[in-house]
Amino acid sequence: MDTRLTFRPAADYEPGTVYAILSECYANLLDAALRDSFRQFDQRIFAAPETVGACALVSSVGGQIVGFVSHGPRQGPDIGLIGQNGVLPAFQRRGYGTEQILEIIRRFTVHGFARARVSTSEHPFFAPARRMYEKCGFHETGKVPNDRWGPYAIVYYEKLLTA
Repeated sequence: MDTRLTFRPAADYEPGTVYAILSECYANLLDAALRDSFRQFDQRIFAAPETVGACALVSSVGGQIVGFVSHGPRQGPDIGLIGQNGVLPAFQRRGYGTEQILEIIRRFTVHGFARARVSTSEHPFFAPARRMYEKCGFHETGKVPNDRWGPYAIVYYEKLLTA
């Protein structure tokens, strides 16, 4: 069985696919506000497949959906941002999250970005994400308070892509 991830634009799937993936990935934190945010993001992907949709990827292995990752050049041309990402619970702890992030880094490098940035939370739910970013070569650049996840700060990371 092939265990390599493949990536397709999220807009190749049915509307609601990204919402379903993210809702399952974040099920332990899902509340009305997060559910609404995921629904709106899914709608933007399909409303703008050439822009937002081009920066949203569904990952799969052997034809089975594994997860989702998004990126954007919003601070470009120097900095690429990694956005929403997650791996479905049935596929976690197999390195697929790392593969998704490395695919985005590869795309950033091809497009000449000098740095990649990502943020997450200090909330215990996000501990695996923080470890994954560090494993991928990101270093912490700062923290800011945030009400969204209770007393847990938002943690910012950056990775230099060019020497």
